[in-house]
Amino acid sequence: MKIVFFGTPAFSVPVLKAVIASRHTVAAVVSQPDRPKGRSMLLSPTPVRQAALDAGISVLQPENASAPDFFSAYSKFSPDLNVIVAFGQILPEELIYFPRHATINIHASLLPKYRGASPINRALINGDTETGITYQFIVKKLDAGDIIYQEKMPVAPEDNAITLFEKLSALSGNTVVKVLDMIDSGTAPRVRQDESQATFVKTLNKSDGKMDFTQGASNIVNKIRGLVPWPCAFCSYNGKILKIFAAREFSGDKPAGKPGEIIEIIRNTGIVVSTGSGNILVTELQPESGKKMAAAEFALGQKNILGSILS
Repeated sequence: MKIVFFGTPAFSVPVLKAVIASRHTVAAVVSQPDRPKGRSMLLSPTPVRQAALDAGISVLQPENASAPDFFSAYSKFSPDLNVIVAFGQILPEELIYFPRHATINIHASLLPKYRGASPINRALINGDTETGITYQFIVKKLDAGDIIYQEKMPVAPEDNAITLFEKLSALSGNTVVKVLDMIDSGTAPRVRQDESQATFVKTLNKSDGKMDFTQGASNIVNKIRGLVPWPCAFCSYNGKILKIFAAREFSGDKPAGKPGEIIEIIRNTGIVVSTGSGNILVTELQPESGKKMAAAEFALGQKNILGSILS
């Protein structure tokens, strides 16, 4: 099949590379426009654009995928199928249904659970022990298309949004050719989603990171896992923002304190913080205007940290 691939972030790259290496042809790649990055604010190619350029494939970067001039440029490639993996724009119907086999998408959840923009984060925040990927035919309703194929995988207790992102990206790269071959041979199933089971997740914003230490230890740890590297769980310490990057539930000999109270410093390990139910051991954090560091190192530089309240 002749394929036009739509994708932007690093999550999409293993899928693109797998399709390039297959018997199918990537006629063109569509990615978001390059954006300034870093302190120098220099334009940097999106990860997908860079992978396409490395493979010598034409790249289109529309500001608006609904613009007539983009459709004109896209349609010249006459694809049999569009493949979308975290592209970042809504596609118009004329583009979705233009190819012979229309358009498929890889979504990083087991649909109809977690339709929307932050499925990886929400699986962790909610303490799920299983997640996966779903291949679906695209329709205009958000993540509501007929399911072609799903593959499950466990969520490890040590996983965070970074590691789970990498695992689901690799899983997508390892399964995409199987799905393309099913579509090409006419054997791809179309399983309608159960709308009664649909749940939705919104785009994350900075305010989602605010910590509430009156919650239980497991809920707080899951939130920390689910919000790295952005927006990151954060609280206030001595009137300044303190970002928390890693923590785990902790049971020790110290009696519980007030929610948010630092009740113990464990040498070379971290700081113990009380919650509404149980304690957590914070192992990695970042003070306001400072660098990311081990929590034990941070504690060494603070006076009277024991008994302080994180809020």
